Amino acid sequence: MPLSILLIEEKLLVYFQQKFPHRKRTQILNVQSLTKGWETELFSFTYSYQENCEMRGEEFVLRIYPGLSAKDNIKKEFTALKALYKAGYPVPKTHFLELDTSFFGHSFIIMDRIIGSDMGEEFFQTLQEGNYEKLQREFIHPMCNLFVQLHNLDWRILQGESDYKDILKEKNLLNKISRLETRVNREQLSELKPIIHWLKSNCKEIKIDLAINHGDFHPHNIMISDKGEAFVIDWSACSIGDYREDLGWTLLLTGAYTTRKIRDMILETYESIKSIKVQKIKFFEVLSAVRRLRDILLLFKYGADTSGMREEAKDQVKQQIAHLNYVLSLVKTTTGIDIQEIENFVQSILRS
Repeated sequence: MPLSILLIEEKLLVYFQQKFPHRKRTQILNVQSLTKGWETELFSFTYSYQENCEMRGEEFVLRIYPGLSAKDNIKKEFTALKALYKAGYPVPKTHFLELDTSFFGHSFIIMDRIIGSDMGEEFFQTLQEGNYEKLQREFIHPMCNLFVQLHNLDWRILQGESDYKDILKEKNLLNKISRLETRVNREQLSELKPIIHWLKSNCKEIKIDLAINHGDFHPHNIMISDKGEAFVIDWSACSIGDYREDLGWTLLLTGAYTTRKIRDMILETYESIKSIKVQKIKFFEVLSAVRRLRDILLLFKYGADTSGMREEAKDQVKQQIAHLNYVLSLVKTTTGIDIQEIENFVQSILRS
């Protein structure tokens, strides 16, 4: 069940009173739900208090993590946000990490609220208008510029020296896919085995180029402040890996939720800014397809909590299930693999 605004207000009041007992006249105001995605719950609020005889107010966002792996995910995101902010990458300043689940039943972080607009809203409005020149100039180019800027950062800012050895194992793509295969076998997702076999057969000559990966980079995860500054949000899937994993995911989602033309525009713009020709991107789009299919199969087979998603995620997936037709088509076109079980699953959801 989603948390109520009243409950959020009450629990936040207790949290800040415990955190800063010396502050007077503490209030939590203007609580609003910002939740749109499948995973975390988001709320904006105003924290008002008196300190040194002066009333102050701060605009924050509360991010609550559901799921069995919430504690690991939230620590990873908090660490990433701190490191990225320190490195000068445009992310919200993050203040508190709370692993105590007694407040909301889950761990949470509190960060600055970016007062402004969601780039995705204007992106899709411009797309509906068919204004591709504006789409390229005002959205795709700035978005890709942020994407390249991220991938050009030194990935080691996210890791301590002791972790380098494990991270460098990612240079062997076969190791990574083998670990994915182990998880899929454990989860009894036999539908995905043919694609993983194809990935293992086609990964051996791919040289890995490590970078910081956002994990879900798209216009809805970019906020434009009232001052016109862009900030990248939602780092729960942040990791270190080949930059093409990140790019492949973005291209897959773009093709599935918009058009192939927009997908191609993003790839061409990314290549232009980075001054390279991205090699083997189709491989990484197929790898991303496995990720998308695995997320959805886990949700429907084992439930939201096990798959690390919100309770309401299943309804959202049902409303958006048609996008899997693009994902399956991409897999079939690239690999020749036709997964009838998943196609039947999609059709059953569409009919329900």
